[in-house]
Amino acid sequence: MLARWGDRRRVQLEGVMTCLVCGSESVAEHMDLGHHPVATFFLDSPDQTERGVRLSLGQCSNCGTIQLMKPVPHEELVPPTFISAREPEEHLDRVVEQIVALPYVTTDSVVGALTYKDDTTLERFRRKGFDKTWRVQLDEDLGVTDPAANIETVQKLTTPARMAQVAARYGQADIFIVRHIAEHAEDPQAFVRGISELVKPGGIVMMEVPDCTASLHLKDYCMIWEEHSLYLTPETFGQLSSLGGFEQIHLDVYPLPFENSLVQLARKTAASQPLQIDPAAKAQVHLLADYAQAYEPAKHGLRATLERVRAERGPIALFGAGHLACAFANFMEVSDLIDFVADDTPEKQGRFLPGARLPIVPSRELVDRNVALCLLALSINNEDKVIARNKSFVQKGGRFQSIFRASPRSVFAQTDRVRSTG
Repeated sequence: MLARWGDRRRVQLEGVMTCLVCGSESVAEHMDLGHHPVATFFLDSPDQTERGVRLSLGQCSNCGTIQLMKPVPHEELVPPTFISAREPEEHLDRVVEQIVALPYVTTDSVVGALTYKDDTTLERFRRKGFDKTWRVQLDEDLGVTDPAANIETVQKLTTPARMAQVAARYGQADIFIVRHIAEHAEDPQAFVRGISELVKPGGIVMMEVPDCTASLHLKDYCMIWEEHSLYLTPETFGQLSSLGGFEQIHLDVYPLPFENSLVQLARKTAASQPLQIDPAAKAQVHLLADYAQAYEPAKHGLRATLERVRAERGPIALFGAGHLACAFANFMEVSDLIDFVADDTPEKQGRFLPGARLPIVPSRELVDRNVALCLLALSINNEDKVIARNKSFVQKGGRFQSIFRASPRSVFAQTDRVRSTG
């Protein structure tokens, strides 16, 4: 039985796509998920009409970059209301220390930044005596008046021409911070070259993105998100800044439970140029094909596990009504086996999860509705906290498992054991 969202037929694309990063006609499609709704467009009723966007992944055989075959236009992604995202920050003190220790950085250096995600990094510099700081403003600098506009809009407007105007207003930065937005870029070439306009010759860019390596190897399909055009590894990310004439100083991988953070420090040494391809990135051209090949078996194994839980123990719920829950329910085609989504965010309660059309209710319903299995669909870092807050559910015999393969309580651990002995 298929999930309730959209047309699940696999569409074959003819030919290949031009790579978003290197520009070669070398991107072959490996994985077509069909059409899905945007995860931030919650439904007011289970019968509300939804508009879908097509999600299909390809990989470039020239530069190795995994990418959406057709990035979703930013206009389709602006949420109904402003939604902010908290990115991991445990590593930022160390990153700032690395930058401050560079021989050409002093407290007279100008530190610039692109979005609200960079504010806490700017604050770290201020605490170290860097009082010359600025950040690009959506309204004043980019002319955006929609209060809900966010990362999806900034990435589109980060072009060389527009950023040259911003640089004329503030002055080019000696250090420029760009956290968790490059992976959203519809046009990565224009984006990186736009960033270059904001940095002085010889200046430093600090760029951070999520690392997709673990998801690709573990076959975790919650990695895919309509807001991400690029799915980067250390190898493919390391070469990206060369588009803006930057030369890498070093790239660090900061371990996290679900997706590691990749942080690159690079110095502007030249004008914008074609991508300087890393042979190590080119050598990763098998990653997406391997990931795609395991998709159907993963879906079938998960369905068998959840069907058995429902038959033997009772109802199943998700915890956390975010884009990861949407990806799990819709991509894995199991929404018909899930009764509801528990989420204590008041603005989400009484609404329905996009695509899956599951009702969103307070977490107390886990006990009231005699749920047997609750699947955690939030940051792995927060799993213990959620379980601690729902002791009554556990005491009544309820069980928590995670939708992520990287979690020690992953629901896929049981699925994989059954497959290995079946």
